[in-house]
Amino acid sequence: MTRVVLDTNVLVSFLTDRDPPQQAQAARLLTRAAAGEIQVILHQSVAMELAYVLRNLYSLSSEEISPLLGDLLALPGVVVTDRLPWSTVLDLWPSQVPDLADAILAAVASVDRCDAIATFDRAFRRRMAKLGVKSFW
Repeated sequence: MTRVVLDTNVLVSFLTDRDPPQQAQAARLLTRAAAGEIQVILHQSVAMELAYVLRNLYSLSSEEISPLLGDLLALPGVVVTDRLPWSTVLDLWPSQVPDLADAILAAVASVDRCDAIATFDRAFRRRMAKLGVKSFW
C-alpha cells in the first residue's frame, strides 16, 4: 500500500478556504485514504503545528480545533506516528533542509520507507527531489 507523509500545509488547505484548488487536492488525498487506497502518515509534530496555525493565523479557538483534530485522527487510512529519527533529522537539518519541521517529515519518510510526502511547498519539494524523496503531487 502506498504510504504518504502529510505536511501541515495540506491539512491547512483542507480545513480552510485559503486555496480552493489545494483544498480539492487535499480532499481527494484524504478520500483515497478513507477508501483504503492509500495510507497517510500524520506525524504528531504536524498535528501540533496545525493546531498552532489554526489558532494563531485563522483565529480558531481550542474548542473549535479539538474536534477538527479528533475527526482527522479518526479518519480511516490516517496513521499517527510519534517516531522521530533524530540522527537522520540532524543529518538533514539545517544544511540540506533548512526548516526543522520539513526535516522531520523528510527523515520520517526516508527512515520509514514511505512512498512520498504530500506538500504544497514548492521549495520543500525541490529539496526532497535532491534527497531522493518523492513528492505525492
